[in-house]
Amino acid sequence: MTAGTDPAPVAAVVINPAKPAATRAVRQALGDALVEAGYRTVWLETSARETGATQARLAVASGAGLVVAAGGDGTVRSVAAGLAGTGVDMGIMPLGTANLAARNLGLPLRRQTELARIAAAGRTTPTDLVWVRTEAAGHTGPLPATGAAVRGATADGTDGADNRGDIDSIAEPPQGWARPTLGNEHACLVVAGIGFDAGLVASTRPALKERLSWGAYGLAALENLGRRRMDLVLGVEGGTMAAVAEVSERAVGGAAVSGALGAASSSPDGDARADAGGNHPDRVIAVVPEPPPAPPRPPRTERMTARTLLIANGGRLPAGVTLLPEARLDDGLLDVAAIDTLHGLWGWASLARQVLPPRPASYSTRGAAQVLLRRGREVTVWLDLPTAVEIDGDLVAPTRGVRARVQPGALRVRCPA
Repeated sequence: MTAGTDPAPVAAVVINPAKPAATRAVRQALGDALVEAGYRTVWLETSARETGATQARLAVASGAGLVVAAGGDGTVRSVAAGLAGTGVDMGIMPLGTANLAARNLGLPLRRQTELARIAAAGRTTPTDLVWVRTEAAGHTGPLPATGAAVRGATADGTDGADNRGDIDSIAEPPQGWARPTLGNEHACLVVAGIGFDAGLVASTRPALKERLSWGAYGLAALENLGRRRMDLVLGVEGGTMAAVAEVSERAVGGAAVSGALGAASSSPDGDARADAGGNHPDRVIAVVPEPPPAPPRPPRTERMTARTLLIANGGRLPAGVTLLPEARLDDGLLDVAAIDTLHGLWGWASLARQVLPPRPASYSTRGAAQVLLRRGREVTVWLDLPTAVEIDGDLVAPTRGVRARVQPGALRVRCPA
């Protein structure tokens, strides 16, 4: 390097060495792409205790201009937690099974050379991050008696309280329950699932994931068709009251401005106001203050029974399934789906018809499969019994309370041009 030449920027690669896909060839492809893009590369490995957030924060503190998460969704969300709000670019080299974050960002799965190039020199896209907090299993949150949304009983009442125990039957995984990523919150890039969804993740065998990839989740789903339904209360808040905002805009643009001008230009007896010298100005200019912001929409709280409840930042799943077509990683909103099935296998078949491709997802709140959709910036769930939760494929201990909030534009992620 010649005198006066700036050193090359640093790219830190946070890699999960336990992933079978973390091969020498993958490392070589990523390393070559980073060198070609002009970076000096530093490699940081994750461990069972330090899953990526600490490594990402260390990289930022050391002056890295790019941090690449190379691993499964667990590694990706941990690195995202360490980068949130820093303004440092994030690349993703997906090495997992579901690779939910990569799917929802439109990355070309299974094309390692192109993935490496995008991580090193792709287009930077603002991306939201979700923060999820769970209460201890013994916590008893409020369960207000409000109107039912997704109904919990069939006409004969036989399906309303099936298979309910004192606690969720999911056993603690060998590696233990996922710990909060930062502070008391779990970072989530794509989806947090409660109930059936968590059971599906818990039942997926690692050996089958190696052999069948995401197909292993399909087999696990069959094992969980009879999992108990949940009684819960859902609270969704955030946004503004559009009608109030529209009225305020019309008022400022019309009658409110006229009224203000009239008040400023006329005295109580109707004569024009004089200035300090007794002169009557030809024109009076009034400064109209900005209208106050529209009041926040009060929390919407609903009691319901459901097989599973999803709090999503993105809606794409493996096998070409787009569960929530409206969910976007850059809209500052959480998409919620409360899913219930009735009448045994008939209900599951009805749900499959609503979800599976090639038709786009189209839901109903009546019939054998019922899906209730909500959107907001913060979501709170109170559960009748402790129930397990999965966050981007990582299992969290059974809980009776879940709170999720979105941090808009928290990340700068490298995506295809």
